[in-house]
Amino acid sequence: MEAIKLSIGFREWSKLPDFVAMINAEAEMFAYEIDNTTALIVTQGCCGTAWVKAQVARWFEDQYTETIKK
Repeated sequence: MEAIKLSIGFREWSKLPDFVAMINAEAEMFAYEIDNTTALIVTQGCCGTAWVKAQVARWFEDQYTETIKK
């Protein structure tokens, strides 16, 4: 199990609920929106985390990810 914290720029806050819903639709992944610009994402392993980070780069211009648990 791996967990990452996603922080995005305030001007992109409206995209975050759709992004969280997209992650939650995937098998073996969970995302929780903490506030308008922050989310916690949990995956089964490094492949899922790499996929999430690739999706984050596609969805958001101003973003930062921090590994919480490996």
